[in-house]
Amino acid sequence: MKKIYTGLLIVYSLFLMSCDKFLDLKPKDQKVVSTIEDYRDIMASYMRLLKEYDISQEKIFGIDAYAFPLFDVALNLGVYTGETNLSINYSTVYDKVNGKYTMNGKNMLTWRMTDSYAWQRYYQFLGPINLIISGIAEAEGTDENLRNYVKGEALVWRAFSYFKLLQYYAPYKDNKYGVPIYLTPESDVGAAMPKRRTQTEVFEQILNDCNEVLAYLEITASNNWNCAYRYDFVCAMLASIYTWKAMSGAAEDSDWANAEKYASEAMRGKHLVNSVEMLKTMFDSYNIRLIENDEFCFRIVSGFYTGICDFSYAYYKGLVDGFVNSTYYNKFKSTDIRRMAWFSEDGTRSDKYSLLGRPTFGASYGCVVLFRLAEMYLIKAEALVRMGEISESQNVLREFCDARYTEKEDIPTDGEALLQAILDERIREFYMENDFRWLDMKRLGVSMERIVNGERYVLESDDFRYCFPVPAKELELNKNMVQTPGWDRIVL
Repeated sequence: MKKIYTGLLIVYSLFLMSCDKFLDLKPKDQKVVSTIEDYRDIMASYMRLLKEYDISQEKIFGIDAYAFPLFDVALNLGVYTGETNLSINYSTVYDKVNGKYTMNGKNMLTWRMTDSYAWQRYYQFLGPINLIISGIAEAEGTDENLRNYVKGEALVWRAFSYFKLLQYYAPYKDNKYGVPIYLTPESDVGAAMPKRRTQTEVFEQILNDCNEVLAYLEITASNNWNCAYRYDFVCAMLASIYTWKAMSGAAEDSDWANAEKYASEAMRGKHLVNSVEMLKTMFDSYNIRLIENDEFCFRIVSGFYTGICDFSYAYYKGLVDGFVNSTYYNKFKSTDIRRMAWFSEDGTRSDKYSLLGRPTFGASYGCVVLFRLAEMYLIKAEALVRMGEISESQNVLREFCDARYTEKEDIPTDGEALLQAILDERIREFYMENDFRWLDMKRLGVSMERIVNGERYVLESDDFRYCFPVPAKELELNKNMVQTPGWDRIVL
């Protein structure tokens, strides 16, 4: 078995990034993997790319392949939600001669894109992560703290990956159609045909991984070179997981209480900033220096070489016209510091990521801030109101609004109005943040309609198009895989 791990990890060691002291590590393209330190070096390759935006991918991995989760789904989803507008100046999506959207444009506007990239990227990433988790348990060495650091980091990213796969590919209300869980790639290399698990089973795996990390954290505290292996980040992720689970096909009565519990833990000792400049700086993709405040655990900043996210293409140029959808802009009051931080004075352009007018070559393309403090405030407020704790929910929302407005906001006293106010703050707070609005629309059962080429199209609550389709190649190669109902009637 050790020889199997060694052989596979020689390959996967090409695939896998750091914070602080991890940056001093220099993983090699070829390594006989047998010790805790060897596994640490492989994990360091992955973590390093997350933190060093100007490092060439080839220098890290040795080959031209992506070895991290798909953090960037902004282009399609921004069009889906209406946060961005398709450009009529791009022939791929609009035919000016005939005055109609092309098939590509029509598919984007009617929520029918079939890109298989997310599926491939997450499962490709899970391969080496699973090998690290399995192999390090028996790796040679006596430094148990180091073993816990490395395994804990890997477990967090495995839980994160399965959570995103579930959000993207599972029909929200149908427990039957989760995603495949594959934990042991070393046992059936290249021939595995895992079936779709229920959402309940996938959530169980995700929560087991998170709880195992919390157990390690009681024994071995975070080190300054860890990224995601830290108590506040894991609690924040758990709060988001339980919020998603609470109204899904796998919902349990305790979900909202758990969402509130973990959001409170993630918030402990932290405070939101009330600064236009900090809100600009936090999302400034060109600001790669270490920014430290309570608003987030860490930022993932992309670059020309890393390709982690391409928000310039998603929001500002190319397939989109770069102009603000007035429906979203009008949701921001003049007293909202987010309006001051993220929009031009005339309200026609948004530049949340400070990418407008920047050179493209060698430049950063965007940044991702996962499970940030503002989300925890709004999760806690929503969980409390859904559990009937109106007064406590009001207090949380009031504290949130005090940090985002220059004048005092009226906080509703009626439960339904209070819930709507919380959900409206989510629309404003997470505007143009990758998948936030789309996933909220899916979770809350929001319906939309559009007129495209003179025809009316409707996205219903719990529509099958709220899921990405399982890639056709996966269906072809895996005889145990089944397509999500609805997508099985569409030619991919």
